[in-house]
Amino acid sequence: MSSILEELYYGNIRPDSRVYAPDSLFVESAKLKQKNLDNLMTTLNEQEKETFEKYCDAVDEMESISKFDIFSYALKFGILLMAEIFIGKSEITGCES
Repeated sequence: MSSILEELYYGNIRPDSRVYAPDSLFVESAKLKQKNLDNLMTTLNEQEKETFEKYCDAVDEMESISKFDIFSYALKFGILLMAEIFIGKSEITGCES
């Protein structure tokens, strides 16, 4: 078996994707979102649809940035936690207390 680092590098581990059960709260929420989106789109004219699509693109970009920031923070926090466990707080912070 290769290391976790190698699996991550070769794309066998995808921290950015998850599979949800068909009866999960996430899937139910996604269905409701899609239903409401379909209803909304039928009420908009072409100019409004274009504006709304631009809005959705901006929201998607913000969510992508936010997810990366959360992942990065959580990974760094986990690494610091592991370092503290293995080498001690004073080696990380320079403080004895």
